[in-house]
Amino acid sequence: MKIMICAQGGGLKKSYNKMAQDEYCRRLEHYCELSVIDSASRQLANYARFEEGARVLLDPRGQEITSHELSERLQDLMNMGTRKLSFFIGGAEGFNPTLQTYIEQNVGVRPLSPGTSILSFGKLTLPHELARVILLEQLYRAFSILKGEPYDK
Repeated sequence: MKIMICAQGGGLKKSYNKMAQDEYCRRLEHYCELSVIDSASRQLANYARFEEGARVLLDPRGQEITSHELSERLQDLMNMGTRKLSFFIGGAEGFNPTLQTYIEQNVGVRPLSPGTSILSFGKLTLPHELARVILLEQLYRAFSILKGEPYDK
């Protein structure tokens, strides 16, 4: 499976976030083909609209799921033959108005279903750089669960 993480902004500014991202990207190489893209908000909106495969927008209004549910949804996607999964992370102010409208029109879609889904890490406000690291860690955890590896224990 190919996984793309498309994050609004100019990249990670804090060295500790960059180190964490690099570590989880390295770990995920064993499970999937991963790309992390930093983009301007207009590009982010275009990626979200036109990207093939399953799309997941990270937004506080999305549905919260557990790590085990995430792994189950990844397995479901792979079983359905989904080859590409894209995650979209907005900037410090969230998504731009165009993409925000798109999100609002799609809220309520089952997380990680084909098409577009809205996923939340909870009601806490997270810096977008940290949200990216958390997403990478949760993807690594989900793949570890699927493979029965000890990371999740």
